[in-house]
Amino acid sequence: MSSTLLGLREKAGKEPKYRFRSLYREINLPMLYESFYELRRHAATGVDGVSVENYEKDLDGNLRGLLERLVAKRYRAQHVKRRFISKGGGRLRPLGIPALEDKIVQMAASKLLQAIYEADFLDMSKGYRPKRGARDASQELRERLVLERVHWVVEADIEGFFENVDHNWLCRMLEERVDDQAFIRLIRKWLKAGILQEAGEVIHPATGTPQGGIISPVLANIYLHYALDLWVEKVLPKGLRGAHVCMRYADDFVVGFEYGSEAERFFSELPRRMAKFGLSMAADKSAILRFSRCDLEGSGCFAFLGFEFYWARTRKGRVTVKRRTSKKKFRASLSGLKEWMRNNRSRPLKELAVILRRRFAGYFNYYGVIGNSDRLWQYWTLARKIIFRALNRRSQRLSYNWTGFSRMWITLAIPNPHIVEKPFQRSVSWTLSYR
Repeated sequence: MSSTLLGLREKAGKEPKYRFRSLYREINLPMLYESFYELRRHAATGVDGVSVENYEKDLDGNLRGLLERLVAKRYRAQHVKRRFISKGGGRLRPLGIPALEDKIVQMAASKLLQAIYEADFLDMSKGYRPKRGARDASQELRERLVLERVHWVVEADIEGFFENVDHNWLCRMLEERVDDQAFIRLIRKWLKAGILQEAGEVIHPATGTPQGGIISPVLANIYLHYALDLWVEKVLPKGLRGAHVCMRYADDFVVGFEYGSEAERFFSELPRRMAKFGLSMAADKSAILRFSRCDLEGSGCFAFLGFEFYWARTRKGRVTVKRRTSKKKFRASLSGLKEWMRNNRSRPLKELAVILRRRFAGYFNYYGVIGNSDRLWQYWTLARKIIFRALNRRSQRLSYNWTGFSRMWITLAIPNPHIVEKPFQRSVSWTLSYR
């Protein structure tokens, strides 16, 4: 981390009320260089059609020209190209793809905001933050649920969060820490940038921040820090008699309670709190459920970060919270593999093997958590059958019987299911903070 970012983080940590000035000036040539080299080299191009490779051919001249426009306040945000990706179940998720120079400046601005707000963000916020991966967050949540006296869980999801962020509220939140109108105007330029639809139509959104934009994750965390996290951390406990546990990952969050009446009160107050900031809850993804070590039969399971959490007994008879791959993610992974094999089965086997090794390794690296062996082996078994059928459709003649395929599978060197997660290292200070 540069000395500028280290200085911002240190200042923010020491002075929680301090409002930072002259942030706009910190977007200088060294920071633009640093931001450029952190971009994904093979990412999709925006409306400008400029790739990282092409921009790099005259990198110094291009970055100096960009900096000159920033200093002279002539920089203008270009339209954001919108594309849709499948969310499963026939639903689509919109993604925004900014132009290359917008990506560079957004990267620089996000670094500055991240350095400041890392001192403010609460520990319950896990998404889009350094050294806070989703799998580790799921393990920490499991530990908290086991450690605390939780008997009820509220699982909640915000409906279309990235499309409904209120611009005025967001800027007011930023001004709690940023006393630099040039920097705030820069953020507004990206918020107000037109969105180029696939059909060629340009729309100018009154709310929202493009999901997929580099600046969007830190803006999302800032918005929910003030709209949700501080409310849950500071206001909610004042009316509670029992314990509670909360974790948020992006716009998906879980709150555990000791008493059902307190869970119901939170669930009834939550929509009003969200409505204040222009947000609403996804009814089909938000619910209260019984989740108690004292009632294994009556307890349900909830999904969070791709895992189902549920109470069960260990082999030694001890009651604990376990995780397994959620049914939705399990089916989506197999469906994605089937679609990919359908489109790539004609490629040479050596090429397929390299990509399949990466896909299986990535799957096991995420879902290889303690207690999830059964689902891992189910995935491995069904995935092998998908690959077997796909390879036998490469021609009119069958390429393999099952015996031959099993021998060939060994040569592919695709990893077997395995647990990669290590037991949670619970420090004394961590334990005390959640008792």
